Amino acid sequence: MKPYYEREGITIYHGDALDVLPELPSVNLVIADPPYVFGLASTFLEGKAGSWGDMMNSAHWYAAWLSHIHRLTTNKEGAAWIFNSWRSFPVLAKAAMSVPWPIESLLVWDKEWIGPGGMRGLRPSYELVALFCQPTFSLANRGLPDIWKSPASSHKPTGHAAEKPVSLVARLIRESGGGLVLDPFMGSGTTLRAAMDEGCPSIGIETEERWCEVAADRLRQEVFALC
Repeated sequence: MKPYYEREGITIYHGDALDVLPELPSVNLVIADPPYVFGLASTFLEGKAGSWGDMMNSAHWYAAWLSHIHRLTTNKEGAAWIFNSWRSFPVLAKAAMSVPWPIESLLVWDKEWIGPGGMRGLRPSYELVALFCQPTFSLANRGLPDIWKSPASSHKPTGHAAEKPVSLVARLIRESGGGLVLDPFMGSGTTLRAAMDEGCPSIGIETEERWCEVAADRLRQEVFALC
């Protein structure tokens, strides 16, 4: 399996996560921002997430990659943080039960910013991040709350619609103890950039080549020392 990019402990693979994950070594930590369930409806009458049947079909795919993440963190007694929303949480919860790998905690990311919304509902100002743990994993800081403030805005530096703040992802890595970090849905490379800033090696997987190149450009900016 040939990397798309490899330098100073950073590796990017251009491909489907379900094809690449079986070939990877054990990792200490996974930060994943999988596609949410918007636009999966079978008909236009079912709303953005579709019917319950549509959501459970999505849960099969979630369970497929989650099972690989569970296996990859087992030897390292690691953990995984999975971004999600109120719409996609039922899908993630069903996948967690199918693996099985129970959700340990649910972090609320307070964006300190109100996103766009329709005329009827509330405008969104938060997202969720589910924590999955291997049996002996623990967070060193026992005072961590389940609500974190990290500013977000409509401006995305790389142009990726789902881009997360580097500072937020870096804190997830730091509070989890670092080590080898994996992002199976890399996008524009925020997790890898955050891992680099924290002095940790990392692996990223992305299906779209244009984002692989964007991520590689972000990572070429400076060299770092491995933790």
